[in-house]
Amino acid sequence: MRKFLLSLLLLLPAVSHSQEFNVVASAVSVRQTPMGQIEKTLNKGERALLTSLFTFWGKTENGWVNLDYTSFNFPLEKVMGELPLKFVLITSPENLNGLDLKENDVLYVAKVKDGKAVCIFRNRAFLVPKKDLNVESGNFSVVVINRRAILSDGVNSIAIKPGTALLKGNGGYFYRNHYYTSLEPVKKNADLDVDSILKKTNRLIDIFNSAKLSSPLADRLGYYVKTLPVKDSDLEVVKTDDGGIGVVVNLKYKFFLKNGKPITDRKTRLFLKESNYEFWRRLSEEFFKSGVDKFVDLRIYRFNGKDSFEDCGFVDSSYHLYKLGYLKNWKSFLENSESNLSDDLWFFADEVYERLEND
Repeated sequence: MRKFLLSLLLLLPAVSHSQEFNVVASAVSVRQTPMGQIEKTLNKGERALLTSLFTFWGKTENGWVNLDYTSFNFPLEKVMGELPLKFVLITSPENLNGLDLKENDVLYVAKVKDGKAVCIFRNRAFLVPKKDLNVESGNFSVVVINRRAILSDGVNSIAIKPGTALLKGNGGYFYRNHYYTSLEPVKKNADLDVDSILKKTNRLIDIFNSAKLSSPLADRLGYYVKTLPVKDSDLEVVKTDDGGIGVVVNLKYKFFLKNGKPITDRKTRLFLKESNYEFWRRLSEEFFKSGVDKFVDLRIYRFNGKDSFEDCGFVDSSYHLYKLGYLKNWKSFLENSESNLSDDLWFFADEVYERLEND
């Protein structure tokens, strides 16, 4: 019986429940497998049905999406079936067959024969005289947890991850041979210190602007691309249905002469150099360190050579990929971010040098 129980719990899907999600970042890729080949793209505001969940990846009928870029809200638990079970609930600490059992520990009873019970506790089977046990029986629902939650027995508690299987009875839950009386979702502190993050953002912008101003390329050209300070109006905090926080940041670029005067009669272009991607990576990392736990959506705007700025695309990054180390340098950031940037945004540094040499 124990072998059957283990097999059942191991084979259960992480989640099996249709739920619509909404893309809240600029876009999300639909992939063959998590981190796999891209099949299509869903843009901001598009919706799709989420049929199963594996860590921070969600499955749709067309493939897998990184849920950091979406908003959704599964019910806390999903019933997958029923299981008849015989068990013994330990009501006070005791030592049984060399096992130190605590209050609310649970022994699964696989079989009772000839006055003895075959009991199982944490993958160990042993015989106990039935007269020494209060064997109970009942039908338990097999449930899967869809969100991070806390199990508690009133004294002890344990955090469990999405996809965890539990046995649910009338009075509580069995998990890892222990009885818990309550299951509560983890409530996130969905707040972001906007003033603090703006100061950090603009400090980082100043550092990169200083580096561009003093670069050999700026010395040769007499001008450089300046990132304008980020204001309150350039920052949008997105709170998702699952309790997470994402941010949308408008980054505006404009040509400036080395003497500080803006160039107002030319479209601004970025030089295709590592420093731009490293700046975007560092900026995204700063937001993740400051409490963002879903996504950073960098919207790229450049001066249009007239009197305003035009949208040139986006670079989006995922909190969980950041935590797993996939955004550790500019190359991995570029490979593992969602992005769509205008081809007309770029100057190629080699071409600029070549033109200077020809002049």
